[in-house]
Amino acid sequence: MELKILLLLVIVLICLIPIIYDPKPTPRQKSTYKPWKGPKTDERINMMLAECSALMKELGVPISENICPEVTLTGSHCSYGRCCRKGSLKKYNEYDFYIEISGHTLGNTEKSLRNTLIHELLHTVPNAYDHRGEWKKWAKYVSVKTGYNIQRLEGDETYEDQERLEGRL
Repeated sequence: MELKILLLLVIVLICLIPIIYDPKPTPRQKSTYKPWKGPKTDERINMMLAECSALMKELGVPISENICPEVTLTGSHCSYGRCCRKGSLKKYNEYDFYIEISGHTLGNTEKSLRNTLIHELLHTVPNAYDHRGEWKKWAKYVSVKTGYNIQRLEGDETYEDQERLEGRL
């Protein structure tokens, strides 16, 4: 008798699962991403990079001496910036390191932009290409010395900065 009841419960559950859990995919939301159609570089950002590089050297941070002085603006919606090594892309072969930032962040606060540039400059420190060990040590050092908030994912950006990056502003 108990076995029949248990079997009946299993059958009922099997019949109810498709009703409770509807496996039909929901339609995707329309993308709000705005492609980057602006310039490939920006003099204001290049000046900030030079100033941030000088600050790192003044603080004794062992950043590379061979970083491209021109920041490349990209259409990225998923990150503020990235540091590329020589040869990582076909076009990158003159300098040891190249810094890219999302063109969508150009309207961010100056502090947020400098935070991003310093974050990327720290990747040029020997053995600091990831966000562990050397990079983490120098990020903490620079944060304490400068008041910037150098972190792996979040830093000094505002809510509006994040919205702008994701294409919602």
